[in-house]
Amino acid sequence: MKNIPEINHCIPNPRAYWCPFCKAHNTYDFDGESYFCNACYGAWPSIPGSSTSMIRPGQQLRWKPVFIVVTGLLFLVGVSLGLEDLYRTGGNWNYSTFFGIAVMLVGFGVFSGFCAWAIHHNLKQWSAWASAQRRKSPEELRQEALDHPFQPEYDNSEDFTEWAEQFLSSEEVEQLHEKYGESEDGEKREARIVLRVEGESQEPPPPAPGE
Repeated sequence: MKNIPEINHCIPNPRAYWCPFCKAHNTYDFDGESYFCNACYGAWPSIPGSSTSMIRPGQQLRWKPVFIVVTGLLFLVGVSLGLEDLYRTGGNWNYSTFFGIAVMLVGFGVFSGFCAWAIHHNLKQWSAWASAQRRKSPEELRQEALDHPFQPEYDNSEDFTEWAEQFLSSEEVEQLHEKYGESEDGEKREARIVLRVEGESQEPPPPAPGE
């Protein structure tokens, strides 16, 4: 199935997983640890400077200051212990418990600092894309979703249900399964569902005479 009109994956949603490479809220696979985009899965590790999974902008925005504070504290404590050990030994770098702890803390600080940088890089990409999308009209966003090289496809799976619930209510997702799923005899089910665009809803057209 090409294109699910009930969900526009080109409208910014900070609560939904977003692919920085594809620039869209694509469907994904969850491997137990990370969310991988169904469009570019497996291609990202060969792209310099890219991460290997999708991001959730709202979640990363909350984690960014945490990593920054933790990085600063680890470096502060680690360097302080190192200088104290250096002072106690008269300027000679000799391995000691203090020195070992200092090195360990600085190492954790480097790792935490890298995480903070990666989050900052991801959020910078997200902010630029979201800002550009918000300047577009609803019709332009609809057309962009239709023209996007990757089209979300219906799948009767937990991953698809979780993806759809980022944009629709549980009841609407159930209607989505009824509309695109198959009955026991293999025939497509029919169901009406509200089309959401930037928080607004558009009622489905009335049935034609004779329906």
